[in-house]
Amino acid sequence: MIKEKNEEKWVICPECKIKLKQSHISTHMQHVHNKTLDESSETLIPATMPKKIKKPGPLKKSKSKMTIGLIVIIIVIIAASIIVLSMNKPEGSNNNGDGAAWLKNYKPVYNLGTDSNNFWVNFPIGNPSVGQSVSHLSWITEDLKEKPVVFVCHRTGCASCTPQADRVKALIKTYGEDIVFYDLDDDYAGTATADILAKYNAAFYYDPNGGSHYIALTGVFTLIKDGGEVKIGWHSWEGNVEDAPMENWIKDSIYYYHINK
Repeated sequence: MIKEKNEEKWVICPECKIKLKQSHISTHMQHVHNKTLDESSETLIPATMPKKIKKPGPLKKSKSKMTIGLIVIIIVIIAASIIVLSMNKPEGSNNNGDGAAWLKNYKPVYNLGTDSNNFWVNFPIGNPSVGQSVSHLSWITEDLKEKPVVFVCHRTGCASCTPQADRVKALIKTYGEDIVFYDLDDDYAGTATADILAKYNAAFYYDPNGGSHYIALTGVFTLIKDGGEVKIGWHSWEGNVEDAPMENWIKDSIYYYHINK
């Protein structure tokens, strides 16, 4: 047989309202109040004993402090990373997905035309096919569905074309997020891939004077309006282009693409 544990019941004294064990209430009434339970006008009310609240031990407190500390450290690291990334963001990078930051108040340097200071739609003045339409290369037209295009044809080790190639590649480090760039290097070491070589040779279709092909050959391609119709606007050079004009051409190509895409 399993004996049931007899728990002592507690009640409230009907006279002084203190808590007493039920077995002691009669004695208490007689000695304290000089009464019996029968003489009291109130009935006994059971008393509920308060539950003991367990205080967290030192180990639990320590774990809570460690958790809070780790959360604070993580928040600080994330905030610092965001600040560093924003400070190191290049000038030409996208701003909230709505184009490069400098585009907001930018005014283009070059417009549509047929001479050396214009974006062209057809072959320009100085080219044997002047005024005729251009059948653009497929990799140019495909990439123009996403971004403007820039290429430079050169050879590593070529003293005359290296400055222009380095100039364009340096500018791409700033504006490359808004540009599709082709570094078409037919190097003397013979390490160029078949795809690079194919694009390198095909790119001379855009030789501005249509004569002998000289390197470096650079080309920029964008979208531009011609009589209200959006067309491919382009420009190309043989040899060197100074730093500031080259940057202007690249920024112009991004600007025109941004407003006409």
